[in-house]
Amino acid sequence: MKKYILNLSLVALAVFTSFACQAQTQKLSKSQKQKVVASIGQLMKDYYVFPKVADQMAAYLEKQQKNKAYDKANDPRDFGRLLTRDLLKISKDKHIRVRFNPKRAKQMSSNKGKHKPSPEAIKVAEAKDRSQNYGFKKVEILPGNVGYINLTGFFRKDKAEATVASAMGFLANTEGIIIDLRQNGGGSPAMVQLICSYFFGEKPVHLNSLYWRKVNRTQEFWTLKEIKGQRMPDKPLYILTSGNTFSAAEEFSYNMQNLQRATLVGETTGGGANPGGGFSVENTFVMFVPTGRAINPITKTNWEGVGVVPHIKTPASRALDKAHLELIKAVKAKKPKTASLDWAIQGLEAKAHPVKLDKATLKAYAGDYTNRRIIFKAGNLYYQRPSISKKMRKLTPLTQTLFAVEGIDYFRITFKKDAKGNAIAVQGLYEQGNRDLSKKGNIVSK
Repeated sequence: MKKYILNLSLVALAVFTSFACQAQTQKLSKSQKQKVVASIGQLMKDYYVFPKVADQMAAYLEKQQKNKAYDKANDPRDFGRLLTRDLLKISKDKHIRVRFNPKRAKQMSSNKGKHKPSPEAIKVAEAKDRSQNYGFKKVEILPGNVGYINLTGFFRKDKAEATVASAMGFLANTEGIIIDLRQNGGGSPAMVQLICSYFFGEKPVHLNSLYWRKVNRTQEFWTLKEIKGQRMPDKPLYILTSGNTFSAAEEFSYNMQNLQRATLVGETTGGGANPGGGFSVENTFVMFVPTGRAINPITKTNWEGVGVVPHIKTPASRALDKAHLELIKAVKAKKPKTASLDWAIQGLEAKAHPVKLDKATLKAYAGDYTNRRIIFKAGNLYYQRPSISKKMRKLTPLTQTLFAVEGIDYFRITFKKDAKGNAIAVQGLYEQGNRDLSKKGNIVSK
């Protein structure tokens, strides 16, 4: 079964490689196109996970060929796009792709019959994975002590274990974790297995199974008994999804959703549940053929063609703020007297429902306040500490009198007014509860 996992790690190299860098695009003859159609049809019959659908795809390509649907597609890139279109029309399987890449196709042909890619291909793939930090684009702590991971791919588990452990260790003391899969196109199921394992206890949990047609066997994936980092079985987990969330990223989301281990926020995912590998076609094209299918142990089915539907539906662009707010509210329900949570909730709710103040109100707030200066400029207020820096920081209203200060998450200001509504002071507010007051008047130099 290991060779199938290895095939999945070759997707980025074999199928999703940039094809715009070919030295010279060749023209295809009618006989060449006939051979490609026949080869693809046979590959589908031999390997595609659903034999009946494979027969239908092969027959449809032959029909299209006879109806001269490909006659004008002499550019191989155009031909590949037409073939992909027609295969998808029958199968609806979004994993299927035909791409013009003669260099890679020839490499794959020369390596035919071997379970491992060439040493050169392994070296290139490993260097690429390292350069992308194994998909961990951002790991940070958001307001309210919420952990955030922007994960753009599920890379090879054996190479990424240390990176995963470091990321999880950094977030171990947070109130909860948000994993952003909105731009994650998938990857290795073994990596899915590894990351899932951090959010369960030591007792193995059945995550997913993959059925492989060629060997007629089902491979089970359970949480790992041993991981290099700290387990977080009780930490709240939120997962962000979009229409670009695909394949292994969908598996991670689907696993956690059906095990009731995470809350999904965002959009319904792409709908690709059939893993597979790359194949060479006539030493000219590289094709991804789904050779297996996912089987969830709880639903007994998968997300193919329908995607994973999130618990909380919201546009992908707003998913992070929504998940952040929902997570903090859930934590606050258990820790009602936590000032940092109130602070974060206030900021997020104001971001979701922006407060607008008229120009007259903003201008009335402008002026000098002992050791602080409020400046009205181009319809906005700006904050300055002249004794420390001349830098002006934009103020964003959270209420009629409370403002967030650009670039300083732990600090806000609120205006104090007299009985007539005139601003008489500015109070600095700090996340941990400290306060300091600056009365309106000339700035005192230090």
